[in-house]
Amino acid sequence: MSEAPALIADVRPLTPDERGLLEWLLNHGTPDAAAYSPQVAVVSVVSRCGCGCPTIDLAVGGRSASLGSPSTILADAMGVTREGVRVGVILHGREGLISELEVYSVAGHEGAFSLPRTEDLEALPNI
Repeated sequence: MSEAPALIADVRPLTPDERGLLEWLLNHGTPDAAAYSPQVAVVSVVSRCGCGCPTIDLAVGGRSASLGSPSTILADAMGVTREGVRVGVILHGREGLISELEVYSVAGHEGAFSLPRTEDLEALPNI
C-alpha cells in the first residue's frame, strides 16, 4: 500500500498560468462553477503536492476549506503538458470555496511536470 505524497507548504499568490487555468476551468465547468468566478481575484496558494505534479491547495481571501470536507467537482478536463504528459485536471470546491486544483498524470507518469496550457485542454462533459 503506497502512501499519499506529503503536502508542502507553499504560501504565495497564483502564478499567471495558474490564474488563467482557474478562469478557464470555471468558464468550462459545471453549471454551478460560474458562481465561484468572483473568488479568483482573491485566491492564493497554501500548499502543493510533494510528488512533483502541479497540484495546489488554495485559499480564498485567506480562508482555506478543510481538505477532509466533501468536495464538489467544479470542472473536469483532460489535456497535455508542455512535456507531453497526458493529464487530467479537476477543480474542487469545498465549503463554498475554490479549494484545490488537482493535476494528475493519466498514464502514471512519475516525476515533475508542468500545468497544461488552456489551449491544450478539453473540458469533459458535466455529469
